Amino acid sequence: MAPPERSGAVAPGNEEAVRAWDTVLYERWKRNREVFVGALDEVTAELLERLPPPPGGRCIDVGCGFGETTRSLAALVGSDGFALGTDSSPRFIADARREADAEGIANVAFEVADAQTAAWEPVHDYAFSRMGTQFFSAPVPAMRSIRGALKRGGALRKVCWRRKEESPVWAETEQVVKRFLTRPEEHEADTCGPGPFSLGNPETCRGILEAAGFERVELHRRDFDYLVGRDMDEAVDAMLAIGPGAELIRLNGAHGDRRRPEIAEALADHYADWRRADGSVVGRASVWLVAAANPR
Repeated sequence: MAPPERSGAVAPGNEEAVRAWDTVLYERWKRNREVFVGALDEVTAELLERLPPPPGGRCIDVGCGFGETTRSLAALVGSDGFALGTDSSPRFIADARREADAEGIANVAFEVADAQTAAWEPVHDYAFSRMGTQFFSAPVPAMRSIRGALKRGGALRKVCWRRKEESPVWAETEQVVKRFLTRPEEHEADTCGPGPFSLGNPETCRGILEAAGFERVELHRRDFDYLVGRDMDEAVDAMLAIGPGAELIRLNGAHGDRRRPEIAEALADHYADWRRADGSVVGRASVWLVAAANPR
């Protein structure tokens, strides 16, 4: 299968984040996919159950990753509907296409696109994103572009992290890593732009959507148990792969790699309090379930 072509350009301010998500972060996410995706299944299902797309509707899924949510949307709208999954990473989109083809899902398509520069036709009834809207260098134009993909009165539904300190699974992991490392002033590693918690402040999240032209913006807090790993080894490996603690190690380059074994040991000690009777490691996390509408 040929690599997917990109629809439109990457915004200059997003180039570093796109490069990170198409290389090291893609590889780490894929290796720990069952943890990272599975941990969000509960809140994703809740949002789609409470605020589903219309039967027979057209959906756009922004930052779709491997396309699990796109396939869920396709099932919800039924054979008379359609779901388009978009992501800035060609490698994610290539996997999403392969998996949809393997499952024989006919009412989905996938494209590589940076939502900040995309120019979609206003043909969609429903826009969705699970953790896909936090990384734009210019979030207002990006959300305005997503709104431009909606029909008048179309719905936006998304999941995004609340503030980092409101998710102990991320905040406490980072604090453990900070016992060994500090953030270097200069580094060669690519970062993921503004980062996963850029919409954690409710005024920021709401303000971006309203500035982009959305109305009837609602933010619903949802605290939940986050499965860090089915055992301690998986938990430590996952948290050393993705998240603020993992990024701190990565930005420190060779020095961070040298300290990785002792950081892993310290994390295992910290996660011991999170271990359950079956051996799984479960922390607490918190997201916004967001609803908004394109004006009629």
